[in-house]
Amino acid sequence: MFTQQKKRTAVRRGVAAGAATAAMLLVAGCSGGVVTENGSGGTTEPDVTLTLVTAAVQGTPNAAVQDWFLDELESRSEGRIAIERTEAYALCAAPEIADCVRDGRAQIGVTIPDYTPQYFPSTSMVSIPFIGQNWRAITNALYDLHTENENAKAIMDRNGLHYLATWPVGRVLIGTKQPVENPEQLAGLSARVSGPLAQQLFQEAGVNIVALPANEAYEGVERGLVDAVAAGMDFPVNYKLNELLPYWTDPGLGQYSAFGMWMSKDTYESLSDDLKAVVDEVAAELSSGAAAEVFNTQALEQCPQMLEATTVEDLDAWDESVTDAWRETTGDTMLEGWVALASGQGLEDAQGVLDDYLDSLEEYSDTEVNDAVLACIKDFESR
Repeated sequence: MFTQQKKRTAVRRGVAAGAATAAMLLVAGCSGGVVTENGSGGTTEPDVTLTLVTAAVQGTPNAAVQDWFLDELESRSEGRIAIERTEAYALCAAPEIADCVRDGRAQIGVTIPDYTPQYFPSTSMVSIPFIGQNWRAITNALYDLHTENENAKAIMDRNGLHYLATWPVGRVLIGTKQPVENPEQLAGLSARVSGPLAQQLFQEAGVNIVALPANEAYEGVERGLVDAVAAGMDFPVNYKLNELLPYWTDPGLGQYSAFGMWMSKDTYESLSDDLKAVVDEVAAELSSGAAAEVFNTQALEQCPQMLEATTVEDLDAWDESVTDAWRETTGDTMLEGWVALASGQGLEDAQGVLDDYLDSLEEYSDTEVNDAVLACIKDFESR
């Protein structure tokens, strides 16, 4: 059992002591770096410029979480850390982002760990159905796991990555061409589903799983490669799948997949101690509550687009009794399946890692969290 003392701080460390007089950051035209206006009216180059590669599309809650971290990193370092921000998928495809950071093409990466699951067995427990409803608790628990559990930390070292954060992509919704009110009605569908255990659950319900990155899901439905998706609110709204799939329902599985953010381990270790302190401070604050706040704020802006879409026939949730019955059929198989999966991917003492994660979830179970998807479903039903 790892210690429950949290690596949180309310006091910004020495390098950020002058934040009240922080200089204005300007984008350097050619290099993409950032220069800082100093007290004499001149400018100074940053100590380090980090290139970001990302799969988080602007306008999504996931991009909002990412941008909060990057903004705070630049601000609290007083411009000594600058970020060269690239558009989603611009330099590296989503399944390649972890490798882009590992091989030095970029220094910070943001993508879905499930796209390269062999690297991230210590985060894939997010996809275990039915155990993760509290977004903020999951983010907290994953941060604790990767800063305190030696086996989870070892996976990051093996990857050549420094852990920054992992956060859920939002409650899973099932988008279909016809209403689906229970697991039995999923049988025979071909669907894009993310997350290894979520995929297993849907396969056992008779779904044919088709692996597609998020940015290819629209074309997959349009071409008839898949006729359903199980994904977060980003898919009907930001990826425009509400144009093709009129029925959306929450089956009650909760959070099912995640975005991860990492820095190259070599890059992190090359930073001065005071800049490492800034990175550590911002990462800790992100996972302890800031991410949940910015995620939910952005997620609330997605709801009007569902309410106003003339192509959406329904947005609802399954009756709790239906979800409970589905969960009861799985027993402990999903937990056991994750242990076997993670062990096969090289995670030492996977059962102990899972136990620490579940204990941490329980510790944070009373954490207040607002769920924009549930709020949107209520708004849709009351129209």
